[in-house]
Amino acid sequence: MKNPVEAATIFTQQVIQALPAAVYTCDADGYILSYNEAAASLWGRKPEPGKELWSGAAKMYTMDGKALPLDQSSMAIAIQEGREIQDAAFIIERPDGTRRFVLPHPKPFFNAAGKVTGAVNILADITDQKNIEGSNGHFAAIVESSDDAIISKTLESIVTSWNKSAERIFGYTAQEMIGVSITKIVPPDRLDEEPEILERLKRGERIDHFETKRLTKDGRLLDISLSISPVKNSKGVIIGASKIARDITAHKKAEQQIRESEERLRLAIESADLGSFTWNMQDNEFNFSERLADIYGYPSTNKLSYNDLLEAIDDDDRHIADRSFEKALQTSVLKYEVRIILPDTYHPVHWIRLNAKILFDDKQAPLKMQGIVLDITEQKEAEQRIKDSEERLRLAVEAAEIGLWDLDLITGLTITSPEHKKIMGHSKEQWSRLLFMQYVHPLDRSWVEHAFQTGLITGSLAYETRIIREDQSERWIRVNGTTVYDKKQNPVRMIGTVLDITDQKKANDELEKMVLARTSELLTSNSALEKSNHELEQYAYIASHDLQEPLRKIQTFANMVKEHLNDSQFTEKYFNKIYLSAKRMSTLINEVLNYSRLTKTGEQFQKTDLNKVLKDVLSDYELLIEQKQATVTYTNLPVIKGIPLQLHQLFANLISNALKFSETNPAINITATMLLPTEVAQYPKLLEDYEYVKLVFTDNGIGFEQQYAEQIFIIFQRLNNIRAYSGTGIGLALCKKIVDHHDGIITAKSAPGMGATFTIILPVNHW
Repeated sequence: MKNPVEAATIFTQQVIQALPAAVYTCDADGYILSYNEAAASLWGRKPEPGKELWSGAAKMYTMDGKALPLDQSSMAIAIQEGREIQDAAFIIERPDGTRRFVLPHPKPFFNAAGKVTGAVNILADITDQKNIEGSNGHFAAIVESSDDAIISKTLESIVTSWNKSAERIFGYTAQEMIGVSITKIVPPDRLDEEPEILERLKRGERIDHFETKRLTKDGRLLDISLSISPVKNSKGVIIGASKIARDITAHKKAEQQIRESEERLRLAIESADLGSFTWNMQDNEFNFSERLADIYGYPSTNKLSYNDLLEAIDDDDRHIADRSFEKALQTSVLKYEVRIILPDTYHPVHWIRLNAKILFDDKQAPLKMQGIVLDITEQKEAEQRIKDSEERLRLAVEAAEIGLWDLDLITGLTITSPEHKKIMGHSKEQWSRLLFMQYVHPLDRSWVEHAFQTGLITGSLAYETRIIREDQSERWIRVNGTTVYDKKQNPVRMIGTVLDITDQKKANDELEKMVLARTSELLTSNSALEKSNHELEQYAYIASHDLQEPLRKIQTFANMVKEHLNDSQFTEKYFNKIYLSAKRMSTLINEVLNYSRLTKTGEQFQKTDLNKVLKDVLSDYELLIEQKQATVTYTNLPVIKGIPLQLHQLFANLISNALKFSETNPAINITATMLLPTEVAQYPKLLEDYEYVKLVFTDNGIGFEQQYAEQIFIIFQRLNNIRAYSGTGIGLALCKKIVDHHDGIITAKSAPGMGATFTIILPVNHW
């Protein structure tokens, strides 16, 4: 559904096109906006709207034949001086060289501030009237000089005289016509007129203003007015006739054009849904159309008067009509918009627009009023709906704390709303785009300018930026806008909104931080959960496999003892086996408890001297070292931040393994070096800008295949014969867990019979 303004514009264009008179409109600068077919026909061309100024005529002249510049035409004067122009006829020349007499009637339009916004011009083609006036004005002279065709003939219709005007009108010379029948110029369908004319002449009748048609030499059909008189001889006998023939073709054409014009005007008024009236003010005769009676709510059979139209006006609007009428007595133009009250209807209040023209006599007394009336109720209601909608929008904008701005791209000046000033934090009376850019954060200005230039091209503006207000506070704003273009598609205006989104930005930043924190926590929790699940799997394996083995032995040996209770030697042997199995089971349980406690420990990280840790461990294994004749060498170890008890367990397990898996004279070497930053970068798990120490434990034990270097750190994973080498398979798994707990790395390198090297990397300062 079209909006009311668009519908009104389309309706106006349709009315202009339907009018029989030539009509065109111009904007305030004089550029032609629109015109109807009648105007194009009068000009003999179709100018391009928005490209040509003042008039669509190819050339213009004053009535005395002097060239008339376009900017001095009546339309130019009406717009430039803001007044209506009447009775200023001129001549136009068409592209084909023909000329027409034109009487213009330009009328300017004004906005609410009284500024001219354009004009409409109605062009009346008065060429034919000028020709007729010329003919009438010189009628006596024409008769005297025989400018009309004067022809004489016999009663047998033979031409006896043919003057110069006859030659001019009909194209035949006197030599071609004298002695020839007059029927030579009579059309076939008019031949039956001649016998009737001759009969009347024989009776002595004079025939005046007999209208007929005659043919020219070149085949044109003319409208002719004949005055025929009988010619008598000296004895008074009628012997022939004398004819005065006048070419009235142009006159007939003008009459036909007037009739057609009046009919087109009538049809245009009816199609535009206009009511029309004519009021003869001196005798108070009032004629009106059916549509007029319908607009005022009366049957067309009613007898109405202009006073009835006034009586229908709402009391509150009556003064408008009265003042307009008083003004019309001075200007001859009557126009007003008022509410009328319709009788006996469910919707009694209607809006009407009345336009009329008052004609005056020679003494300037009002003689006649002619006018039209249009029901504009729907237009007024639509305008009210628009006003209501704009008011609701204004209230909504204020409630949403949105600032409004309107930028003139030609001057750079900007009209802003109070909320805009509040958001931008300025107190300037005048605002401009240049001033706005001074408030934009220096780091944002380049891309804000780029967004603005893009908006000029695309027609749409949208961006978010920081501003620094007069109080030096920093705020975030969101700017949206739309570009308005002129008829030549040049950007002339930009309107839009501004919204303070500082709180929203802060909330988003806080939310992002919270999401990142929660994500980090979730990743940590997932990692811990994965470790926990892995440990649960290992515990399940312990319960189902390692703990089952000594338990199964205890059950088996107990049954065997039960069957040989009387055999003391047998029972003693198997009681000893039961004891050893129970001892192994107890050892396994203690080791598992030690392994599980690493996750739940509440011990705090503290500065720990690794030299002291190593000495304490060597003291614990002093007897075993002597028994195996082992040698332990080491360099100076650093002080790091760690958990002393766990680091003691780490060193103890590594040294115990080295002693356990060496068949003769174990040799253990321990070194410590600080990692360089380039070395730290080689380990993805390590953090840059942190200090790390690398501890290397080397032995000369039995070694293992390198392919099992990862497997040895899994709980209960043994690579050797349980009978040959004691242990639970938890030691290295415990080492791995201690190093992980210290955010470090442990790796192993070995080969069968070549000993093993364990490398531990630990942070110097735990974070």
